[in-house]
Amino acid sequence: MIETRARDGADPDSVASNDLEARIVVLEIVAMTALALTLDTSENGNADQARGIAALIQDTVRQRSREVGLTKGAQETADTYAEELLSTALASLYPETGSA
Repeated sequence: MIETRARDGADPDSVASNDLEARIVVLEIVAMTALALTLDTSENGNADQARGIAALIQDTVRQRSREVGLTKGAQETADTYAEELLSTALASLYPETGSA
């Protein structure tokens, strides 16, 4: 694992925050790319099948959020975030029918 260290003279909290934000951006891109590849399940793509996979992922996010004991607000945030990622992936694959 890569260790995050403060640069000379830098505020350690600021460095950690910036590094975390940068890593989240990278993870979002990787997640959306992986989702797009997963949702494009056939040579011609199948929007209905992709929406079914997206719904399954969304249900799993809700269930897992409850299992790990997230607060109601955090559960809603996780659900909304998953929906945004899935919608972006679906829209990139099926622009005319992209909504989940």
